[in-house]
Amino acid sequence: MEKIVSRIVKCVKLPVTVKTRLGWDAEEIRIVEVAKMLEQVGVRGLTIHCRTRAQGHKGDPDFTWIPSVKAAVSIPVFVNGSIDTPEKILRTFEETGCDGVMIGRAAIDNPWIFNQAKHYLLHRELLPPPALEERLRVLTDHLQLSVECKGERKAVIEFRKHYSAYLRNLPFAAKVRLELMQFVEMAPVLDRINEYVVSLQSYEAAEAAV
Repeated sequence: MEKIVSRIVKCVKLPVTVKTRLGWDAEEIRIVEVAKMLEQVGVRGLTIHCRTRAQGHKGDPDFTWIPSVKAAVSIPVFVNGSIDTPEKILRTFEETGCDGVMIGRAAIDNPWIFNQAKHYLLHRELLPPPALEERLRVLTDHLQLSVECKGERKAVIEFRKHYSAYLRNLPFAAKVRLELMQFVEMAPVLDRINEYVVSLQSYEAAEAAV
């Protein structure tokens, strides 16, 4: 690890950061030693996923190592691992003294978590869920940007993992999501989303009239 990272630091002009885990398994946690080594070879920031390699994504992350790492190095230390709500983000800052948090899978499940977290850290109150129009506008923008970046077919297929988050708890979402999963081009996805918006507006109007 030291040879790889030190070589990268010497070969690039940009600041190098590292993301790693606590260790290989519960008997081989060497994160404090690793953090010191990384700082010594010129790494400018460290993100720690607070599980071991053996855990994968199972079990609770162990944030108790972070204060020891913070005490051992002067570079910024960021925390990662099942940080999926604004409340957890605040608690992670308070309990670990970390310099920041890295949100991974939670951003796929909830694309608004960054804005929600910033608001909660400033005001200690939760934002209401995004409105229907906001959800589907961001879905559309997200898909279009993905197509620009990756090409149409690849982007549309990879985007399937995001439909659950954008459509969660909306009426008839399961049926719409199943239909969207069949498309490999952007145009039919956007057409189906537009149809869905119109049908939801009609549904909501009918519900309000009852």
